[in-house]
Amino acid sequence: MLDTSPAFAPSSPLPAAETQLDVATRRLRKAVVSCELAPAEFVHEAALAERFALGRAGIRVALTELTAACFVDRHARQGWRIAPVDGALIASVLDGRRRLEPSLATLQPSGQTQAALAALLGVMDSVRGRTEPVALSTARSAERQLRNLLAAATGTLARRWLGDIWDHGDRIVRMLDLAGHPIPPAELGDLVSALGAGDETAARLAIAGEHKRFTEALAHGLMLTSARPAQPPARSARRRRQSPTITTEQTRPLSKEQQR
Repeated sequence: MLDTSPAFAPSSPLPAAETQLDVATRRLRKAVVSCELAPAEFVHEAALAERFALGRAGIRVALTELTAACFVDRHARQGWRIAPVDGALIASVLDGRRRLEPSLATLQPSGQTQAALAALLGVMDSVRGRTEPVALSTARSAERQLRNLLAAATGTLARRWLGDIWDHGDRIVRMLDLAGHPIPPAELGDLVSALGAGDETAARLAIAGEHKRFTEALAHGLMLTSARPAQPPARSARRRRQSPTITTEQTRPLSKEQQR
């Protein structure tokens, strides 16, 4: 079933088998990917435990696991820092996708999986070209579910690597959404058709074409974001009180009539 809930919606009821550590890791990872925890922000275990109603031990374990996936890093006496979205991260994401995603071209999805892929494509097509937040959220959710279906058919390590690289990519996309410069969702119809036909060559071409489209859209979005004029630094109230009042008129001496 398609999950179209927004990034900040309350979590759904948790499966009984899920441990508190799993809950903490999943919840914090979602907060980082959705930019609920902003890039480059410093966070502290106690504050996170209170904010997400989780145990501090679980928070610490979750942060340690997120460190291994390069989502956060620890700074002595400063707490934990959410990884910034900078040029190095973006280059790593693009390189990781270029290296890992071609392995999907060899997949042979079952009939049931093909039907699920087609249904998700239908959802994406139903909101294609629309830029309002709900439509974008629906398209991005369907896109990620489609990718997860493909990754589920790969090996354990490949599935984990793809998940990490796609989460980092989703975080970059989310940052651009919040900056007011959203990039269009992926176009995966050619890939799904090629996989259904067992055409590995066409699938590789579709993957390469989508990677090129994503790279260009990402570059355009980042250019628009960096071109936004910086706000002038605000002056403090103290400085404003001390600043002399400047007028455009000189004080003139009173005339003899005015003096009387």
